[in-house]
Amino acid sequence: MADDGRDAVARARHEAAWTHQDATVRGSAGRNRGWVMLAVGFAVIALLSIFAYNRLMNFQTVTFELQTCQASLGEDVNWADVEAAGCAPAPIEGDRLTMWHGGDQSSADEVTGGAWVFDGVPVNTVVNSMQIDTAVPARSVVLVEPDKKQVRTVLTSDSARTRWSGYVGDRAATTLWVLVTPEGG
Repeated sequence: MADDGRDAVARARHEAAWTHQDATVRGSAGRNRGWVMLAVGFAVIALLSIFAYNRLMNFQTVTFELQTCQASLGEDVNWADVEAAGCAPAPIEGDRLTMWHGGDQSSADEVTGGAWVFDGVPVNTVVNSMQIDTAVPARSVVLVEPDKKQVRTVLTSDSARTRWSGYVGDRAATTLWVLVTPEGG
């Protein structure tokens, strides 16, 4: 194959003179960069979404403390009624508390003395609710937030008055009291 000079100009300087014209690389060397950048972009969006979701939902450890009251708390209960009811911390003796997050039910991660502890609860949501199964029938069960001195909700019961349930409320606290007035109280 004779080299007449024109081919030498068209070829790269680092290319050997004996290389055939069809063996040279032509085109863009970075033609696949678009797909790589698209994949990296999706990965970044996914990571940012996960971070934003975790920050928005504010996953915390939530503690429900059981207290037994001397006086029954009615539908229109306020903080003065809670203080007058004579509530005191009580040990958990056969009572069971579960939480519902949307449609998922979870049991307490830890039960200590008179408290149920749930880890990783999304507290910035309105879909949290709870259910308490009492060992003995109760007259009333009320959920309160002691830090703000606020009554969250009066729970509703089944016909045997041993299963009580209700919504925890929006933007819930990390410490809540479950005030139970026994049937004989």
